[in-house]
Amino acid sequence: MDYAQLLNEVKMRSDDEVKIIAKQYGIDFSKTEIRALRPLLDEISFHWLFTGVPETFINKIRGAIGDRKTEILFKKYLDSTK
Repeated sequence: MDYAQLLNEVKMRSDDEVKIIAKQYGIDFSKTEIRALRPLLDEISFHWLFTGVPETFINKIRGAIGDRKTEILFKKYLDSTK
């Protein structure tokens, strides 16, 4: 999964387009969740590739999309880095 591409698409595309793109990645987001995630995208740091994603950021994601979808999203991310 190309997460850089997905993040760029979430920033640039309409809510409806993002829903379709996310589904292609196996993630089902509502428009409300998409809108809640967008402001968090600017907090993402390249350094996290080396240090890991901070728990404070993960908690913000949980607040935006819930526990279940957060676990799915991060599992997909971790699986893609192996």
